[in-house]
Formats: sequence, C-alpha cells, structure tokens
Amino acid sequence: MFSLTIVFGPGPMVWTLMFKTEDKLREEMKNWAMHKTPLIDDFGQEACVEVEKMHGYMIEELEQSKLAHIERALHQTRVKVKADEMARADPVIRAAAMQGGSGILQPAMPGMPQPNGGWRG
Repeated sequence: MFSLTIVFGPGPMVWTLMFKTEDKLREEMKNWAMHKTPLIDDFGQEACVEVEKMHGYMIEELEQSKLAHIERALHQTRVKVKADEMARADPVIRAAAMQGGSGILQPAMPGMPQPNGGWRG
C-alpha cells in the first residue's frame, strides 16, 4: 500500500491519496503530470491540482513506514529504560527518592486513608 501526499496552492494545502500498488500510483502520476487530468486513487478520492501550483509531494510505502514507526517506538522505549537506569544510579535523584513519599500529589478526600498512613475525616 502506498500513500501520495501532495502539497499545493497558496495555502499551502495538503492532500493524501492511497494506492494499493506502486505501479498504479506511478501511472496515475505520469498521466496527471502530462495531461493535467484528475489523479484518482484506489479508494475513491480524486484530486485535480495544476502541476505548476504544486510545492512538492511525498510517496510513502506504508509497510515500510509501519516498520519505521515500530523502530522509533522501540528506540523510545530503550531510551526510557536507559534513562530510568541512569536515574537510579544518580546520587541526587536517589537521595530525593529515599526521602519517601509518592512523587505524585494525591488529593486528600475526607474519610479516605492518606499516603502517610493517616486518615482525613
């Protein structure tokens, strides 16, 4: 699956069209550029933009893009794990954590046990 994102106009405006195959996308683009005919995707969208008014376009192979998003998410998770590891080893952060208590403020609701073990009534 491929997406074609077009940036055009004075706005600028952005449209994205979807194609099941790269061949179909490229054929539509070739016809469109040569004849200024509407560009029709595989999912019922139709765009008619004058080529001279285009600022640019981006073709994206969605299967590869999916893998890129997964790799980015894995990288972010690795960064978080490493940051947590470094925070545990940091003497200032460790001392602050040993002072006790939750790092999150909790509301004191009447009749409920409080984080310090007391009751507010």
